[in-house]
Amino acid sequence: MPPTTDALIAKLSPRDLAILDDLQQFRLLSTRHIQRLHFPIAPDAHRTAAGATKATWRVLTRLERDGLISHLQGRIGGVRQGSQGYVWQLGSTGERLQRQRHGYKTRRRYTAPSQPFMEHRAAVNDLVVRLRELQREGDIERVEVEAEPQCWRTYTGPHGIPQTLKPDLYAVITRGEYENHWFVEVDLATEHLPQIVRKANAYRAHAASGLEQRSLGIYPAVLWITTDPPRVAAMRAALRTDPGLPKGMFTVIAASEVDAFLRGSEGGAG
Repeated sequence: MPPTTDALIAKLSPRDLAILDDLQQFRLLSTRHIQRLHFPIAPDAHRTAAGATKATWRVLTRLERDGLISHLQGRIGGVRQGSQGYVWQLGSTGERLQRQRHGYKTRRRYTAPSQPFMEHRAAVNDLVVRLRELQREGDIERVEVEAEPQCWRTYTGPHGIPQTLKPDLYAVITRGEYENHWFVEVDLATEHLPQIVRKANAYRAHAASGLEQRSLGIYPAVLWITTDPPRVAAMRAALRTDPGLPKGMFTVIAASEVDAFLRGSEGGAG
């Protein structure tokens, strides 16, 4: 007879439960993501990358054996990444355990996503992982994130029609006396530039509703992270072509600029 959910919870460590929580919040995480989040290389943790990798794989194998997590057929970065490129999600037992732990009523069904979806989620989660690492390193005091669909915003658009704004991520970053609020869009250069402009106009319409300002006192800035400097230039130019878009609302940077941006360097305006 398989163990009951209570029995499984009782034998899980705080780190095991934290891994399950992250998989629930971010849906898909690679082995590399989980290692960076929960098996850091540090004097009080794992002293070498090889030790961290071995410990990560041992824990993930155990959680998979108990049906708490499962890895997908596709990998991030191709077969050359080996087990580091495996993509994990909650298994059926893990989903049931999480519902019991947190009191969720709705069951989430986990299906095999497409490779483009996995690649995009991996890019979004790269940012989440880096934010937590910077917090651990002391460069950021506090980080709060909302993943999809928690970060989505419903509002009334023109003519009273309900609309839903769907950012890839919402992040609040505290450093000293400053607290920055961001809607984040991760662009892998798969969308045509007119689609980027349409998404920017969705943010303009959401800002015009005033809902965010009534709860925060401000409207969050919108950060686009894209592939490389040529794509940055193209996106900035496309956003400038629409005179209806508010100046200063949008920032576009390349993925290579994320660290400098998060540490406080200036990002480019859209």
